[in-house]
Amino acid sequence: TRIVGPVNVFDTLISRRPYKEPYPVEVASQMNRKHYKIKELSTCLASILMILSMVLTGCAKQEKAVKIGAILSLSGANTTVGDNVRDGMLLAVDEVNSWGGVNGRPLKLFIEDSKTDSEAGKQAFLKLESEHHPHFYISVLSTVSVAVAPLAAQNEVVLAGLVVSAPRFTKGNEWVFRYYPSAEDEILPIMSLLKKFKVNKLGILFLGDEFGSSVSKLRDQKFKKNGGTVKKIGFDPGTSNFGPQIEFLRDQDAIYTVGFASYLQRIFEQMKQTDYKGFVLSNSSATWPPLRKLPEADGILVAAPVIYNPKFILAKETKNRFEIKYKKLFNHYAANGYDFIKLLSGLLEDQEISRENIRKQLDRGFTYPGIFGTLNVSPGKHDIHFPLHPPGSGMANLSI
Repeated sequence: TRIVGPVNVFDTLISRRPYKEPYPVEVASQMNRKHYKIKELSTCLASILMILSMVLTGCAKQEKAVKIGAILSLSGANTTVGDNVRDGMLLAVDEVNSWGGVNGRPLKLFIEDSKTDSEAGKQAFLKLESEHHPHFYISVLSTVSVAVAPLAAQNEVVLAGLVVSAPRFTKGNEWVFRYYPSAEDEILPIMSLLKKFKVNKLGILFLGDEFGSSVSKLRDQKFKKNGGTVKKIGFDPGTSNFGPQIEFLRDQDAIYTVGFASYLQRIFEQMKQTDYKGFVLSNSSATWPPLRKLPEADGILVAAPVIYNPKFILAKETKNRFEIKYKKLFNHYAANGYDFIKLLSGLLEDQEISRENIRKQLDRGFTYPGIFGTLNVSPGKHDIHFPLHPPGSGMANLSI
C-alpha cells in the first residue's frame, strides 16, 4: 500500500480516483484545504501528546528516585567534613546508579548547607522536607545532628549521623542512627597506650562543642577510674592561639587533644614551638591525610580506622577511584559518606522503599562487609560503629 504524502493529495483527488467521475477542481481544492487543516490539527495534537508524555515520564522518574536529604557543613567553621562526606556520597551514588540503582530506582541526592550551625541545620531540614520529602536524611557533626534529631522523629523519617560522636545523639529516638565511632570508641584504643607509657598525669585539650566536650568528659572519667589524675582545658570554635592552654598543661605526662583537623594542625605546630616534652595523643581527626603529612604531626599517637591500612584491598580500591575522580587524598570522612550509601543500598535491595521500611531494615540488625571492615550490628542497635585501632596493632598502619 502506497502512503500518499501531502504533495500528491491534489493530483489524487482530481484524476487518480476510484470514482466514476473526477471531482470538480473547486471541490477538490476545498477538500485539499480541509485535508491540510485536519493534518495540521493532527500534527499539533501529536506534538501535545508527545510533550505531555515526556512531562509525565519525567514526573514518574522523579517520583521513582530514592531521595536522600543531606545536611552538610559546606560553610562555617568545619567545611572539611562536609565537603568530603559529600564527595564520598556522590561517588557511591554514581556507582550504585551505574549498576541500575536500588530495585531499578536511581538514587538522588539533595544537599543543603548547615553552615556548621545548629539553627541553620534545622532550617536546612525543614527546607528539604518541604521541597523534596526525602526517603531518609544524612547529617554531619554532633552540634548540628543533635539539633536536627527531634525533627526527624516528628516527621517519622530516618536521620543517619555521620562524623557524629556525641553519645546523646541516638538516645531515645527510634528514627535516629549513627554510623561513626562514638566518644567511647575514640577513648578505648588510647587507654592501653596510656597504661603502656605509665602516664599518671593526663592533660586534655578539647574543642568546647558537643563533640569535644563528650569525648573529654569520658576520657576524664575513664582515666580517673584507673587511678590517674586529669587536668583539662577547653577552647572555643575559631581559636587560633593555643599558647595559654598548652602552657596550662605543660606539667602533665601526656596531653590528649580533641578537635577537628584544622584545630589540631595549629595545636601540634604550637606544641613543637613550645617544646613540650611529654606524649601527645589525639582523637581520630588526626588521621586526616594532609595533617599526617606535616612534620609537626610526627610522633602523634592516634587510633585509626582500617581504611588507612594499604593492605586492606577493598578500601584501597575505593581510595583509588576517589582520588582519580576528585584529585585529592581519600580520607575517613569521605569513606564514611561512601560506605553508608553502599550499606543502605544493600539493605534496601528487594525491599519496599518507604520511610518506615528504611527504619525497620536498619533496626533489624545485619552483617555488612564494607570499607571499614565487617560490621556485625545487633537488632535494635542504633549506634553502628566501625572500629578504631591503636598504633602498632597491625590494623592501623597508616599510609598516605
